[in-house]
Amino acid sequence: MPARGGDWSLLGEASDPIVADVPVVHDLVHYYTTIAQEITAEADVLRRIGDGDESQFKGETADAVRKKSAQVAASLQKMSGRYDAIRDALTGYLPELDHGLAESDAALRDAEEASAAGARATAMPDPGQGRAQDAPPLTDDEQGAIAAKHRAADDARAGSDAAVARLRRAVDGLDVAGRAAAATIRAARDDGLHDTLGDKIKAFFSKLLKIIVKIFTYIGIALAALAILIPGVGVLTFMAAVAASVTLVANIALAGMGEGSWLDVITSAVGLVLVGAGAALTKAVSAVKSTALSKSLPGFQKTTRAKLDELQAARTEKLSQWSSKGAASEVGEVNAKIAKVLDARLDAKFRNTIDGFKEKPNWWHPNKALWAEDKAKIADVVKKGDWRWERLLSVDRHSEMAKMQKEMWTKYGVDITTTPGWHKVASGGRVIASWGNTIVYGQGLKPTGFGTDQDRLPGYNDAAKTLTHGF
Repeated sequence: MPARGGDWSLLGEASDPIVADVPVVHDLVHYYTTIAQEITAEADVLRRIGDGDESQFKGETADAVRKKSAQVAASLQKMSGRYDAIRDALTGYLPELDHGLAESDAALRDAEEASAAGARATAMPDPGQGRAQDAPPLTDDEQGAIAAKHRAADDARAGSDAAVARLRRAVDGLDVAGRAAAATIRAARDDGLHDTLGDKIKAFFSKLLKIIVKIFTYIGIALAALAILIPGVGVLTFMAAVAASVTLVANIALAGMGEGSWLDVITSAVGLVLVGAGAALTKAVSAVKSTALSKSLPGFQKTTRAKLDELQAARTEKLSQWSSKGAASEVGEVNAKIAKVLDARLDAKFRNTIDGFKEKPNWWHPNKALWAEDKAKIADVVKKGDWRWERLLSVDRHSEMAKMQKEMWTKYGVDITTTPGWHKVASGGRVIASWGNTIVYGQGLKPTGFGTDQDRLPGYNDAAKTLTHGF
């Protein structure tokens, strides 16, 4: 409930002195009552197992855990007492809260009435005010009017003081009730039930792992967004793989500790498997391209030798005409063409590159070559505005293979093998599935745990609980 309106300055307060949401307190009472009942029921089952009741649990495993069951049952019973104490404290506090709210509201109304009465008293006539010294004596009626005004002003001040006192009693009474409820809750903690060092360590690591999961989940989402804006950057894919790996390990640890859900483990594993599938598909394209380059090399070299022979013959002819006008310039042009062909031969021999087609560095090997390739892709988008959907869906290498197949046949008469059609579909489908796993699930279905975002989809919580208890 928000702060109540009104002129609280009439009571010496800057604002509403009692701000409370009564329905929320009622909800808390219900919550702690339910928790206490559930813990008591679980403790009863464990106690019966510890007492030898085989209707709940039997076999060699049951015999091994009976003693521990009894100990846990006793601890749970004490824990239930804590929740009972909180429930009782809040239940006892509620009437005082209702009374405090009602009394403070009434005090405000009294103060408003006193303020209005004071205004009326001020407006009453005062025959003695501003009266001349030589004026005749006041009449009995005039003296009565002055006395009536004074009585009205005194009554207004008394009413205002009474309203302030009424508010103070309400606030003080609520403070006393609050301290009593807090004392009851604190006393319930002194039940001999304390966390062991192992429990504290487990709680610390549980909290740490949950923070790690949140951080790396959002890192993964940020990397996915960057990959959409500037597609095909290998370093981003490498970082996403690292983030997915860390998230998976942390979720496995949380689930093993009973602090997380195996549903999160499964979805994290799916994300990492999709990254691995992308690597496998990329490696397959690399193998096909490497084979195609090797197969195209003889035809390229044959064509290159023919070009060199032709250019050298042309240069010899131009040299024979050296004395003619412009021969020197023409020889220079031929020499430049020869140098270009020789550079292409060197690229083919030492860099495995034919007509710009080359084996590109892969993202799982972050090095200078990969970074150089990534800088070119970033420049394509940022400087040239060349955003390519083929890179976004990781099918750019497949498209390049189709182009290479056509050119190698046209230029060198070499029929190379390209990747099959399903391979391209699988690459694009893998990317789309990865978006679904990261964005649709990670941000659409699963609650973040921040603020009020605790329960976004009832089915998610049900599935999470089922998988947690089922393993």
